[in-house]
Amino acid sequence: MGATRGLKIMRFTLYSQWIAQPIGWILLTLAMWAAFSSTAWVASAAFGVSWALALGIAWYGWEKEQGRFPEASVGEGIAEEHTGALVRFGALRAPATLFSQLIFWTDFFVLSVLWSGQGAEGAAVTGVYGAVLRAAQSLFLFLTSVSLTFSPFVADLHHRGERDRLDGLYKQVTRWTLAATIPVLLVLLVLPEQVLRIFGAEFVSGASALRIVSLGMIVPVMVGTVGFILIMAGRTGWDLLVYMGSFAIDLTLAFALAGPDALGIEGAAIAQAATLTFSAVARLLLVRRFLHIWPFDPGYLRLIPPALAGGLAMALTHAVMPSAEWFLDLVVSFGVGGLVYVVVLLAIGLPSKERTSLFRLAGKVIGRGTLAAREG
Repeated sequence: MGATRGLKIMRFTLYSQWIAQPIGWILLTLAMWAAFSSTAWVASAAFGVSWALALGIAWYGWEKEQGRFPEASVGEGIAEEHTGALVRFGALRAPATLFSQLIFWTDFFVLSVLWSGQGAEGAAVTGVYGAVLRAAQSLFLFLTSVSLTFSPFVADLHHRGERDRLDGLYKQVTRWTLAATIPVLLVLLVLPEQVLRIFGAEFVSGASALRIVSLGMIVPVMVGTVGFILIMAGRTGWDLLVYMGSFAIDLTLAFALAGPDALGIEGAAIAQAATLTFSAVARLLLVRRFLHIWPFDPGYLRLIPPALAGGLAMALTHAVMPSAEWFLDLVVSFGVGGLVYVVVLLAIGLPSKERTSLFRLAGKVIGRGTLAAREG
């Protein structure tokens, strides 16, 4: 998948990672439960099979696309094709990838250890915090997608030395990513109990922790794809150092704050929020230092009125909804707040050129849909 994305082709990532693997996992789990037994072991096996399916699709995509390139003899091409450069790059990326996962789960693991002696209460606290992390990670939905799409363009523009174009693209992509994520942030901050109620009534006790983690996780969204920019610019050593420092912060704060005699899941949430904030800000400053690009411009301030209007509308709708109908409350409040946010965003939240381009694109899509319906 990474190889095809390097060619600026996203469809094989869509087919394998975002369609075949998640949907395949669900379908394979149901099929294997029916054929064998409804156990966690079988569901885990289905997970592995779904990734094998994704691997097959990704492999097919690369074999199809790389056939278009002529055979090259050893020693030709750019310097990064040589074995030494690849090893130096990969030797730093391998441990960084490990730390990148650890910073999302270290506080959870520490919490589970600290509460392991509390019996059923400890198991319940650990389960609630696991749901909190899962819910908050929905904030990365658009950031992850944009990062995968944006990274090959970063590498290309950086390699060609087109810093101004890279800076402009970074600003625009970051602002649009944040704009798309704000409604998700609002629902996590305004309706944390209703969001956690999806996992079960006993999970609403994690509402405060969800708010804390959400405030920490929005920081990486605000600064954009700084991690991918560092990697595409070849600064993998600095990327690894930031991950190691983030891991140390998460581990230290979690042990200090997440125990039964401390703040519990709120302490773990503070550790997670502080870790992600440090990681994002450190990478942002490194990108500014090495590439001299910055994601913030006056257009960022335009997002404040839509966010305030959407949040206020969501809170007011939540206040008048019946508390017993939690799911209806969640859907209606999110719908009303999201609609107000979009209306204000389109009215004053976008620069005039971007608003005009968006309306023109929407008109083309609607026109094509109408034409297809008539022909059908």
